[in-house]
Amino acid sequence: MKNFQNIQLRPATPDDVEPLTALSYKTIRVKYPEIIGADMVEGYIASGAVPQYYADRNAFTRVAVTDGQVIGACALRDNSVDLMMVTLEHHRSGVGAALLADAESILFAQHELISLESFRDNHQAVDFYAKHGWVRREAFTDPDYGIAMVRMTKQRSD
Repeated sequence: MKNFQNIQLRPATPDDVEPLTALSYKTIRVKYPEIIGADMVEGYIASGAVPQYYADRNAFTRVAVTDGQVIGACALRDNSVDLMMVTLEHHRSGVGAALLADAESILFAQHELISLESFRDNHQAVDFYAKHGWVRREAFTDPDYGIAMVRMTKQRSD
């Protein structure tokens, strides 16, 4: 994949809800059936939760843009990375690393310990976070959906 030098990170706006929803639908449909099952993927998409999430979390979301196109997002909640999503075409291009570094900077300004949760079987994501200094702390099952999850943390280095 191409390494993009002109990635711009900025706060999300209400105009980003539609492109972020499209980005998420495509990524979820390609990457998540093998992790959580095709029926759960389609049920999640049909629920309307994705656009609602981006509308509700808009003020807490940062987007990555290149050439005028939204290519990734990272949403924060309290001391956590709540969501991170990058277009499939931009995986392994530096977009995720830029979004994660941006999120860490924002979170570490207020917290000494930050966290995130990922699907346990999303090895690409778990390995990505580990590569960036996140430590796997706890495996658990999501109580609402029965999905195997992992909680990871990172300590601020002063």
